[in-house]
Amino acid sequence: MPQDLLPRIFQADIHRFYTRVMLPALDNLPLRSGVKTSGSAASMAEFLEHAQVHTSNMLAFEARRCFALTLDGLFERQLRIWARVHVPDDRRPGIAAVEVNKLVRDVGLRHGLDLETGQVRATIEELHLLGNAVRHGDGGSLTKLRDRAPHLWHYADSAVAAKSEEHAILSEGIQLSDSGLTRYVRALTRFWGLADREPGAVVDVPY
Repeated sequence: MPQDLLPRIFQADIHRFYTRVMLPALDNLPLRSGVKTSGSAASMAEFLEHAQVHTSNMLAFEARRCFALTLDGLFERQLRIWARVHVPDDRRPGIAAVEVNKLVRDVGLRHGLDLETGQVRATIEELHLLGNAVRHGDGGSLTKLRDRAPHLWHYADSAVAAKSEEHAILSEGIQLSDSGLTRYVRALTRFWGLADREPGAVVDVPY
């Protein structure tokens, strides 16, 4: 049946987006270490160089946050499409009102998907919180994300973190690494690999 092919199509769509769009863009926006954001510079040339690197890093982090938001939206759209084709017609409109992470758990149970191995469910839930934090800024999702994934912040000291929280700009301090993005992509492609019951299914894409 056509709906049986949806998991493979969705997995392929995420894979293509990652390899053809995300990776080339990330290569053009490398993250550089050693940048000084405080203290005095030895010369104007050094000051300008560090300012340029800092600005480039800010753009690079913004791009990575935007990719996380896009991945979250892409997966949610796919998930709702897949969920609708497996329920009776009278229940399909209600799928739109189900919270995403609850829907992940519900369809996992309905289809017997192992979402605990490889932390698929937990990683997808983290991605959704991250997507909401990027979309809306500081709020409930960001508070949950801060507790769940403190590795996304790398403040120099607690005073800077407290100041960011005071001004409700913690969302601006999210520093998502390339390996972090790959971890999200791996969880999404694994989800669809587990859902794919057709011959030749690939559960784990080799990233």
